[in-house]
Amino acid sequence: MGATGPRVPGTELLVTVRKLLEQCPGEPLCDACLAFACSVSLSDMRAVTTAVGETAPFTRAIATCASCRRQTTTLVWKARPGDDKCAHCSRLIGPNDHVEVVDTERFHRQCWNRLISAESIRSAKMLSRRSQELIRRSRELMGLEPLEGTAGDS
Repeated sequence: MGATGPRVPGTELLVTVRKLLEQCPGEPLCDACLAFACSVSLSDMRAVTTAVGETAPFTRAIATCASCRRQTTTLVWKARPGDDKCAHCSRLIGPNDHVEVVDTERFHRQCWNRLISAESIRSAKMLSRRSQELIRRSRELMGLEPLEGTAGDS
């Protein structure tokens, strides 16, 4: 800031930001990621995103940035950031919900934890069955009796 007030970014930056967002509709991007992509200062980008966020179909709100995955103020084209749905339960993800982002999919944190827990349990059961089968075959090859309670356990 100088004696003449805050520096207003040029129209070229405004057009660049709009075009970047139009290329990825529905994907919210934060000011820091946009500033990095456009090679400008964060303060210049904030001035642009504030201006662009006031015009339809752009929305400026708290969401998970599609680039850096931080929950922060973002700008999005043609979708409200809070209107995205969980890939697991299909319920709306609110601006205050804890979110896990995997590739391009968004999950409520509790839905993501449920999914990875279910996979861990499935893997553990499969490994247990495989283990029991290897023990059974090894005992059979050694001429030993099968252990009690292992046939058909899951």
